[in-house]
Amino acid sequence: MEKKDYELQDGLIRLWSTYIPERAGDAVKEILRSKWINTGSQEKLFREKVSQKFNIPHCVACTSGTAALRASYAAVGIGPGNEVVSTPYTFIATNTAILEQGAKPIFADIQYETLNIDPKSVESKITRKTKAIVCVHYGGLPCDMDELWEIGKKYNLPVIEDSAHALGSKYKGGYIGSRGDIITFSFQVIKIVNSGDGGIIATTCEEYYKKLKKLVWFGIDREEKKADLLDPLPEWIDMLGFKYNMNDITATLGIVGIDHFDIPFERRNQIGEQYRRELAGLRKIQLVKHAADRSSNYQIFPIHVEGRLDFAKFMRERGILVNVNNRRNDRYTIFGGLCELPNTARADEDVILIPLHADLSNDDVDKIIDAVQAYDRI
Repeated sequence: MEKKDYELQDGLIRLWSTYIPERAGDAVKEILRSKWINTGSQEKLFREKVSQKFNIPHCVACTSGTAALRASYAAVGIGPGNEVVSTPYTFIATNTAILEQGAKPIFADIQYETLNIDPKSVESKITRKTKAIVCVHYGGLPCDMDELWEIGKKYNLPVIEDSAHALGSKYKGGYIGSRGDIITFSFQVIKIVNSGDGGIIATTCEEYYKKLKKLVWFGIDREEKKADLLDPLPEWIDMLGFKYNMNDITATLGIVGIDHFDIPFERRNQIGEQYRRELAGLRKIQLVKHAADRSSNYQIFPIHVEGRLDFAKFMRERGILVNVNNRRNDRYTIFGGLCELPNTARADEDVILIPLHADLSNDDVDKIIDAVQAYDRI
């Protein structure tokens, strides 16, 4: 296919879509009229709403999911000379943020059936240099957290959960973010809650919370700034921080998104469950395995497919866009080269996404299912 064939065109069923509640425009106008668009009351309200909605003890807001990761890595002390055991099957931001801290990601293998990091492989990669464990709830499906938390406890290592895909997902009855050391979320444009871009860092640990509040704004806790007629900054700054604070425009979009969260969430769940019913048991298609003790928010819908390029062409000819979400990170030279990761290698060759978003009509969903089933019959 020529490059132009991959461009979005009218009439195609899109792989991605952005959910923007009708209220969003008016809400942003109100903030603009207020003339306070820096970090303020809306940012605080956004954090409060996220905490209440998903039962999260402590929240810190920042500019993106990537910023949330970088600040989290800094909070647990990851730095030069350290290793971080991480998944290679994720968007590169999970691991480039480790490089930015001067540390090295050590890739554990994934479970082929779930696309999530394999706890057994994680434990085998731990050395004296290991500073933390990072997992990704791929596609919104929670990892084996009990096993990962137990490994973290055994080796005295924090477990950082990249939950960019997993807002609203549940593990053993609790929302992702309601338990654990540090959990990061993204509000980038194709996420269920879209604030243009933005991130939240969740934690159950008071010490991490205090550090993170400082790390996202130059090493200063904005809520504890010195009240001084001449100098608003504190007398002492003892931590090197970033410029990652969320502004009130971004926060306002996030607030509206949280208020309307159930609309796209429930629609995605309907579609995801229909896919799982009607695409089960095919010859050329294997669905990701969902354990009964956890639930996905269906941020994306990855499948294993035999003949991936042929499948992509087949679907495109029927007006349906499909795509690879990411590649194994160790294929990129910045991470040091390919590792011996057999399950990752298999997934890297056969996983592809089919469309799943709140803008899909019932007819769209039926057309996608019919096309996948037709490919399986070839």
